[in-house]
Amino acid sequence: MYNSIMRKIYVKTKQETIVLSNYLLNIFPNLKKSVLFKAIRNKDIRVNEIKTSKDIMVKNDDLVTIYITDTFLFNLPKPLKYIYHDDNIIAVYKPQGLLSNTEYYDNENLSENDNRIGGAEPTLEALVTNDFPNARICHRLDRNTCGIVLFSSNDEAYSELIESFKRGYITKEYIAYVSNANFEHDSLVLENYILKDPKTGYSIVYDTPVRNSQKIITSYTVLEKNHNMDYAILSILIPTGKTHQIRAQMKQINHPIIGDSKYGKNEINKKFRMYQQMLFAYRYAFDFPNTSVLHYLNNILLKLDEEIYIKKLGE
Repeated sequence: MYNSIMRKIYVKTKQETIVLSNYLLNIFPNLKKSVLFKAIRNKDIRVNEIKTSKDIMVKNDDLVTIYITDTFLFNLPKPLKYIYHDDNIIAVYKPQGLLSNTEYYDNENLSENDNRIGGAEPTLEALVTNDFPNARICHRLDRNTCGIVLFSSNDEAYSELIESFKRGYITKEYIAYVSNANFEHDSLVLENYILKDPKTGYSIVYDTPVRNSQKIITSYTVLEKNHNMDYAILSILIPTGKTHQIRAQMKQINHPIIGDSKYGKNEINKKFRMYQQMLFAYRYAFDFPNTSVLHYLNNILLKLDEEIYIKKLGE
């Protein structure tokens, strides 16, 4: 059960001192300022085991004890929004900022992150298994990409879903808001090669194969252009699903996703006041063979509510 009510954190900063609230908001970016300052006023935060009601300065290796539940620290959904579920599969909405699962980290970085935030970070997988103990996640979305994630409810369905992603029986469609409304082609299939740097987590796209790179295929169709604000809305399909594939390829063709802090442009994100990528895994369609135990899903279209992914920018 993920809902800690107390976390102990040792301050790690390169600065001589840092404001307590600034440090905590950097560690917990989804924590609302109003919740944090209320906790400070109520003395729910201690520094070196001393209660404080003020936003004081802290320094390296100070011990900060936080009495705020994970629901507020990580702005967890309550309850989770389930798009669909039956005896075989579960489709759930993952909001921005929430990890799909701990595969985001290797073992060393996972331990480092746990130390940084004073315990395990909640994940979508952990929250779903609270509701469905037999659920197993079958793929993942980036932390700041929101949308539908599929889970299996039994071993047979898990094997079918994993194999179906590989064989292309599952079509996952994204909506993306990108900068630059001028396109040479309003519909195009991009074929490149991607290589992720394990140290930085940054992926680079190449036109030709390089050592250890993987082939990636992304097709996009322009749905709407806003020349006044200089952005476009795209429908995107990815026959290959590699880490940061869409974000890296959109950067490569000079149409970075708005709000993307890693592959986007700061000046564009500031212009639209968007600081989480405008990328939504919004629709899933199935084409299972008749021999599959999941072939009945071919008549079901999973889709997010429009209010989640339809946005007005710069208005």
